[in-house]
Amino acid sequence: MKVNYGSSVPISTVDWHGKVSIVFFLRGCPYRCPYCQNHALLFDSNLVDTSVLEAEMKKSRPFVSSVVFSGGEPLMQKDAMMHLAGFAKKIGLLVGIHTNGYYPHVIAELIEKGLVDKFFIDVKAPLNDVEKYAKAIGCKDYSDIHIDPQIVIEKVCESIIIVLEKNVELELRTTIIRDFMGSSDEVSEIARSIGELTGSREPVYVLQQGFAENAMLESLRGIKPLSRDELLELAPIAHEFLDNIYVRSREKGNEKVNFESV
Repeated sequence: MKVNYGSSVPISTVDWHGKVSIVFFLRGCPYRCPYCQNHALLFDSNLVDTSVLEAEMKKSRPFVSSVVFSGGEPLMQKDAMMHLAGFAKKIGLLVGIHTNGYYPHVIAELIEKGLVDKFFIDVKAPLNDVEKYAKAIGCKDYSDIHIDPQIVIEKVCESIIIVLEKNVELELRTTIIRDFMGSSDEVSEIARSIGELTGSREPVYVLQQGFAENAMLESLRGIKPLSRDELLELAPIAHEFLDNIYVRSREKGNEKVNFESV
């Protein structure tokens, strides 16, 4: 079986908080997020046999407890993902998947087959604002994106509900890009929309420091990233609607926010 393969990180401590992982980046994505740092993975093809990735997993296995599939969008490649997740489970690795949430049917099948231990789903904009989601996924800047942002929102919401209903570990995350997505009003809108969708089944929500130096849209490349302190200032805004808030930064990594000290 072939997989459209990008690259790997043999040992990572940042892609799954609390776990040491091998990380695979797969090619292809239905979105064209202007701030995407991995846009080199979106266009070219590099088909390799899945045995290449299996060999990498075996090599890293003595040093890691998990595998993370990222991208691009790994769930675009359903058959390869099913195969590789199954192999990872056979050799005793936990499986995490970073996804944009556009493929709820693949998420459901992976869960049904017991092949995933945790999903990391991007919430790129408020889940009730079609215009802002269209901006975040590149509909306004790139002519080669042919998806309806309203359908995108519906699919992301469906994906989140599937994972919560099946009691699989879930982390939602928003990448904060200064002057693009992540103002205090937008963080409030995103957190409110998540709270309205998830109700009492509240997942972890991460405000993630975004870096635009290698952004796909050239006009974003000079934007300074928010500091850890600026992310912490946004956390109480999200906390109006959600309780389980983390910030992720280069300065301190992944931190659960203690609102008594913010």
